[in-house]
Amino acid sequence: MPLNNQHLVNKVKLILKCFTFYIAIIAYNNTLFADDFHYNNMLIGDRASGMAGSYVAISDDPSGLFYNPAGIIYAVSSNISANMNAYNISQTHYKNVLGGQDWVRSSSALVPNFFGITQPLGPGTLGFSYAVTDSILEDQDQTFNDIPTAGTKFTINFNNQDTTNNIGPSYAISINEHWSIGLTIYGYYRSQEQIFSQNFDFPETEADPQDIYHWESSYVSLSEYGIKPVFGIIYTPMEKLSLGLTISKVSLFKSELEVQLSCATTYITEQTDGALCQPSEFSRFAYKRNEKREFPWMLNTGAAYFVNNRLLFSTSLWIYEAVNKTTTPLINAAAAMEYYLSNRFALRLGAYTNMANTPKLKNNVVNEYNEHIDIFGGTISLSHFTRSSAISIGFAGNLGYGKAQVISDNANIQDVRYYGISMFISASNSF
Repeated sequence: MPLNNQHLVNKVKLILKCFTFYIAIIAYNNTLFADDFHYNNMLIGDRASGMAGSYVAISDDPSGLFYNPAGIIYAVSSNISANMNAYNISQTHYKNVLGGQDWVRSSSALVPNFFGITQPLGPGTLGFSYAVTDSILEDQDQTFNDIPTAGTKFTINFNNQDTTNNIGPSYAISINEHWSIGLTIYGYYRSQEQIFSQNFDFPETEADPQDIYHWESSYVSLSEYGIKPVFGIIYTPMEKLSLGLTISKVSLFKSELEVQLSCATTYITEQTDGALCQPSEFSRFAYKRNEKREFPWMLNTGAAYFVNNRLLFSTSLWIYEAVNKTTTPLINAAAAMEYYLSNRFALRLGAYTNMANTPKLKNNVVNEYNEHIDIFGGTISLSHFTRSSAISIGFAGNLGYGKAQVISDNANIQDVRYYGISMFISASNSF
């Protein structure tokens, strides 16, 4: 049978229409794979993690180097602290993406995400810290069978690693008995590497005896580095009340994005002499971009009320400058309590939000930003103390709801559910 080019053209067009949105999406910063859409992706530090990050008005241990460097002036002695997310797992379910089937993304990681040390020096306190504020590790295979629009099998394989690091010194001084100020100067570095392939298998039919296989692969590499100063203030108007404020912004020195895209179509057809013919079409595209993205100004403010020597309440608000064509600032909130069960044990509970910094999706149009998921989380931790050391173990759970437009050239909107849980272990020592 002679080669039926029209069948091939129609099927390839259908493939490109239905599936190559994945390739198009990952070439831009507003990708479904990297979480640039949220700010509170990972809790930092020992005591602060158990208190849902509501720590800006306390910050009197090494984790204060991250949340508010002004607080480290109140540390009673030199201190060293290390924190690890012993296990972190999350799943995002995109409902009814292809042929009534869900697309499920899973991420898991083992991350040492904070190290900090403080020590009195001169009139103030010097500190140094390392914080991992975001870490994504996705390694996934998923197959969609019997897709009605194409009548084929579609297989996705992808690996995505994305980590954001902050490292640098801090210094804090006390102005008087009510005021203290501090400054952390972080070096900021983000590294992402993504490998993504997809394969489409069209079965042979009597009407169309050609076997068609379409394959696409992409490689994305992103590295960016800059500086992130964090300026903090703590005000204690009375003995039991503390107020805190920080302001920060990431400024990039350099950003490098490299994208490589490849695709091939192979079709098998029987010739008039009975021989099999296997013509193929192959294309490749690559580019580099050095455009530096803009980061928002961030203001973190909060209060802590020390009811007595056993009970503490705290609240925090994070206010972010509007980005991604939103018109109002984004606000995240957290509230927490700490209760000393005894001189040896302390229980901490907290709740926080991790809202999306993108506009809500509109129906019946192609949205520029294709995902909006608002996430809510809770934390619990238990600490055990000795005279000069402490060890803590805790858990954080997250639940998110929202919308996504997975197919970028299709106006259909999908419901999205997000689930996440992490266990963290930390230790600190005073000397």
